[in-house]
Amino acid sequence: MTRIRFHIGAHKTATTHLQMTLARCGFAAGTRYVTLKRLRRTLTSPVRKQRPRLPWHRWYEGTWLFSDENILGTTENSLLMYPDPAVALRYFLDCNLGIFLCVRRYDTFLASAYGERLWRHRYQPFHADLPSRRWPDVVRDLQRDLPGVPVHVWRYEDYRGNAAQIMQFYAGNAITDFGEPLQQDPKSGFSGRTVAELARFSDARPGKAEVLRLRDKFPISVEYPRFNPWSADQQARLEEMYSEDLAVLGRMAEVWQPAHSPNR
Repeated sequence: MTRIRFHIGAHKTATTHLQMTLARCGFAAGTRYVTLKRLRRTLTSPVRKQRPRLPWHRWYEGTWLFSDENILGTTENSLLMYPDPAVALRYFLDCNLGIFLCVRRYDTFLASAYGERLWRHRYQPFHADLPSRRWPDVVRDLQRDLPGVPVHVWRYEDYRGNAAQIMQFYAGNAITDFGEPLQQDPKSGFSGRTVAELARFSDARPGKAEVLRLRDKFPISVEYPRFNPWSADQQARLEEMYSEDLAVLGRMAEVWQPAHSPNR
């Protein structure tokens, strides 16, 4: 049977770095990684639109490594903490499926997902409300709608210092060569000043060139701090919520831990 190890995101959790690195890797016999562009064009985008094409992935008896954060939904869905995360993943239930999810603290995750949405949509203000839906809800829905499918989790905050180990965790230790390292981060976020400037485009979507110009004019720096819509009290509560939820996730799914860290 075809085996699929599916990294589903979430958005703004170093997915682009992981995907670009895996595209340079070599793998043990029996394991193949499909680049994001090909995967979206030929499989995940048609599946999300409920117009699946020829199911080429089922013809391979080895292991596929798939990674596409959009399988969870759009950036708008991410701001709602993915109300129906398994809707497209059900298509892969006839394979030996495993799910891999990266979670991130709520204050930076929601602010970054909002910034990502500004790249392709007209400006709408950020509503700084504490999320009523949380990471354990996402995992609970995945487990309910994908019965028997194992869910594996790691923290975004652990990724930068442990990227190779986390990729091996995802790949089942099948990476034999990591290739040339990336020379820079794939994409930076927005400063608060850039977001304020983008507010001028509330009636029309700015072009990518204009978004790039504003991001480069007001880069994240001491002068222009990263976009942060939360009050001090909200940020403290969001940090508490994340800590609480990591403990819950540890009882629900396999959570990757750095070798030097105790269980959270």
